[in-house]
This record gives sequence, structure tokens and C-alpha cells, in this order.
Amino acid sequence: FAMNLLEQALKGLSGRTFKLFLKRHTNNSFKAILGGTFVTAILQSSSVVSLITLAFVGAGIINMKNALGIIFGSNLGTTFTGWIVALIGFKLNIESFALPMIGIGGVLMVMFSKLKKMETIGQLLISLGFLFLGLEFMKTSVAYLANNFDLTIFAQYRPWFFLLVGFVFTTIVQSSSAAMVIILSALDSGVIPFSSAAAMVIGSDLGTTITALIGGLPGVPAKKRVALGHFLFNLITDLLAFALMGWLI
Repeated sequence: FAMNLLEQALKGLSGRTFKLFLKRHTNNSFKAILGGTFVTAILQSSSVVSLITLAFVGAGIINMKNALGIIFGSNLGTTFTGWIVALIGFKLNIESFALPMIGIGGVLMVMFSKLKKMETIGQLLISLGFLFLGLEFMKTSVAYLANNFDLTIFAQYRPWFFLLVGFVFTTIVQSSSAAMVIILSALDSGVIPFSSAAAMVIGSDLGTTITALIGGLPGVPAKKRVALGHFLFNLITDLLAFALMGWLI
């Protein structure tokens, strides 16, 4: 619902000036990757960035090549969560802004119903609020699983098994950041060895692409191609990382 609402709002706001601004700042691969990295580092959710990027593609604002650049950048940006958790143990909870965004957006839509642009801005805020809220619901609905996921029962398994565990767990939780926190906690407490933790991180990197795949199912073919490109990019890099894991460690 949030994705559909977001696309409608973006189409309403995508005038010539807005399109030119966005294209100018994502008009080459380097800028697109840098933008994706920066935005994801701030939002701390590659899932949110991927879904918003898919909405831009669906609205016809940016092309597939630039969208892939942003998503590739978000892969780098999402690693900042791990660094923040590892260094200072703090994670910015951007989802807490969801309800105020929905509230403000609702007020704008009611108060300025006769002003098309203001009404569309209100719709944009509501759609983003629902998007954040939806991802928060997905994470909190499996909070019990996350808090009671006992890794000790898998301690004797080989790295490939932990690769699958990381993939499946992140697919369920829909957040590589949440998976990273659990992996770092397990490593810090000595529950799993470093090699197993590394394999889980690689698996979680692939698991987070499922969000974009689901988001890309409805809509124009370009959306499906971007979502598939995201999956294939992560699949290839993760397979390479796993094959070279001994050397990387």
C-alpha cells in the first residue's frame, strides 16, 4: 500500500524541475552510487532506500541504470550500521519518525485539499511514514524470534550452513541491520567463532535483497529488472566473498 501511494505521490510531484534535479544528481554511475551510500548511511536501512528507488523507477523519474547505481551504493551504506554498533553500540531508529510523518501528511492533505502540490506533499509524507511503519512492523513482529534465536545449537556446523542461516534469518526479519546486531552479539559473547559470523554476514547481505524483489513484483518491467539486478549483484559478490572467505579472514 505504501509503495503504491509513494509512486502516485512521486508522479504528482515529478515536474520538470524535480526530474532535472534528480537526474543531475544521479546522471552517472559514480554520483548514483555515492548518493545511495550517503542516503543509506543516514537512514540506516538499505530496504527503505531500495523500495524508494523502485518507486522512482515506477514513477518514471529515474532510469534503470541510475537506479541500480543507487542500490549498489546502498549496499555500502548499510555497512555503516555494523560499524556504529561495533564502535559505539548505537543505532538511529529512523522508523520512530513514521507516525509523525503520517500525522503531518494527513493534516496537509486535509488542510490543503484544494492546493494540488501541498496535497501531494502530504500524500508523499504519509506514504513514506507507512513505508517506515511497515518495515518496523515486519521487524517487531519477529522480535521474539530475534531475541530468542539461540545460535549455540548450530555452533558445530560448517560455514556454508551459517551462510544459509544468515540468508534465511535476514529474509524473515527483513533487516540486515537487525541480523548484524545479533551476529555481533553472538560473536562478542563467544557463542560462534569468527568464521561462522563472517559466513552469516555474507548470507544476510543476500537475504536483504528479498525486500526489493517483493517490492519490484508489481509495476513496470523496469522495476522488476532493477530488483533482479540487485539480487544478482549481491548473489555474485556474496558467492565470491564466501569462496574467498578464508583469504579475507
